Amino acid sequence: MYLPLYFNTDSMNCLVFGGGEVALRKILVLLNAGCQIVVITPEMILPVADLVNDGSIDLIQREYRRGDCKGRHLVIAATGDMDVNRQVSEEACELGIPVNVVDEPDLCTVIFPAVLRDEPLVIAVSTSGKAPFIAPELRNRLKTSTGEWSRWVQIAARFRQSVLANVTDVSKRRTLYKKFADKGVPDKEFTPPIDNDLDIWLEWLDGDET
Repeated sequence: MYLPLYFNTDSMNCLVFGGGEVALRKILVLLNAGCQIVVITPEMILPVADLVNDGSIDLIQREYRRGDCKGRHLVIAATGDMDVNRQVSEEACELGIPVNVVDEPDLCTVIFPAVLRDEPLVIAVSTSGKAPFIAPELRNRLKTSTGEWSRWVQIAARFRQSVLANVTDVSKRRTLYKKFADKGVPDKEFTPPIDNDLDIWLEWLDGDET
């Protein structure tokens, strides 16, 4: 069982063991999320070396040593050596640090979902480690069906600001949020109010917009 969480990854200190293709995929995910990354590996493929050379990631070029995980916020083990990966997982768990061991869900305390980003909408798809190879396919199929969802989120954010500015009662806010959600995805022609005029929003929710 995994608890879905959305981490604030700005300046998250991440440690990746491994310098191959699998490690590279994890590194790119972390970079895209704005993490600070240190890679420990004796050898690396050219794309990883390029990231080191351009300053995107830091490198400690050697094998894993016990104590490496201390002080990190997240640890990834992708060495290709099962024994090393297990040692990394054990150390991280002892220190209470979230750890992901590639293709070994039993050694993980966190897993990497397939992520669909259409800001501000973010959808994560996971198979709970049972069939991770199918998660990207599910994500891609979702991408073709989300349609106007991202715009809906943007409009919802505007509506929320109007509600927060005009309604102090928490239960009334929840009622309005539910009413907005029940309205469904707005038509492409709908133009949200340009200010916080709640009356205009309510006219739209009641179906009286023109």
